Amino acid sequence: MLNIKGKKCSVLIVIITISMLLVSMTGCGNKGIEPQSAPGSDLRGADDASDLTAMGDTKDVADKSNSADSDGQANVTASGNQDEAAGAQRFPRKVTDGNGFEMTIESEPQRILSLNLGADEMLFGMIDKSRIVSLTRYADDEGISNIASEAAGIGARTTMDQVENIIALAPDLILLDTWADAKYLKQLRDAGITVYAFRTPGNIDEQRAVILELAHVVGAEEKGRELVDWMDGKLNAVEERLSALKPEQRLTVMDYGELGSSGLGTNFDDIVTRAGLVNVISEAGIEGWPVISKEKIIEFDPDIIILPSWYYDQKNTFDSMRDALKNDQSLKTVKAIREDRIISVPNPHISAISQYVVLAVEDVARAAYPELFE
Repeated sequence: MLNIKGKKCSVLIVIITISMLLVSMTGCGNKGIEPQSAPGSDLRGADDASDLTAMGDTKDVADKSNSADSDGQANVTASGNQDEAAGAQRFPRKVTDGNGFEMTIESEPQRILSLNLGADEMLFGMIDKSRIVSLTRYADDEGISNIASEAAGIGARTTMDQVENIIALAPDLILLDTWADAKYLKQLRDAGITVYAFRTPGNIDEQRAVILELAHVVGAEEKGRELVDWMDGKLNAVEERLSALKPEQRLTVMDYGELGSSGLGTNFDDIVTRAGLVNVISEAGIEGWPVISKEKIIEFDPDIIILPSWYYDQKNTFDSMRDALKNDQSLKTVKAIREDRIISVPNPHISAISQYVVLAVEDVARAAYPELFE
């Protein structure tokens, strides 16, 4: 049972993976670290079956900082004059998506269909909801979506494999990520639909870039910039709280759940680092989403263990997983267990692939250093 970090696999692969992991964790095997080939970072996916990424709450977008991030317009190029002031809202515009596919968007999209929960949430922060014809079915799940209440009644619900249903909705733009099955992309493009695949971000800087990228694609540059400024404001506020923290006071952390832990190159690693923590998996030089054995947990001896708040297997809960760790006599020397620092933060934040990922930084920092947030 290991953390939910590689959500880009299909549901079938997820189910098989969980079964294998459950078997491996019941015995005393798995003596070290078994790399897990999770094709991406932190519960994100190509079609809606693997796209379980969730975010936060756009209601305080107005609380923007003035620190504009200029890192990000990724692979987008407006046709004609590139001057932002003169040409930001001009259509048609040529863009190149995360797969290197060039396309022309003839006019401002008015019937946008999203096949990725991250795209659902970014769109909600950028455009009028009347321009959205369909969202993923995960948009309504409060356990993983931060727009569940706002999404009610907005558009239809479609999955990647429902090609006929998607075509029937007559979208003028489809948004998904680069993990989407190429055969479905071809079918949709063969039907004459503009399909834009964005590259799934692996950290918060890349998330900023994706927001600006999609804002350009849908003709909402100003709103995209507002979202990025809001993100920076949230991050700056946390950084200010943590400024009193000395390097030697930084606590160590690891995540532990159904599908693995998280190391270098993952959103989780970026989140906890920005929250003033040291990820023991990354410190060991481990990339991606490895399966961590009990022996390695003892060796790494983290100050804090973060468990998921949402589970693929509904038989699992935070309480049951926490109790399993606490009742395991072989783990009784681990600091996080000995000192009862097994925590959980809202999954819609920590698994977010949208602007809401910054809320996870605040969640983790507040849980780790509550005295700094009094």
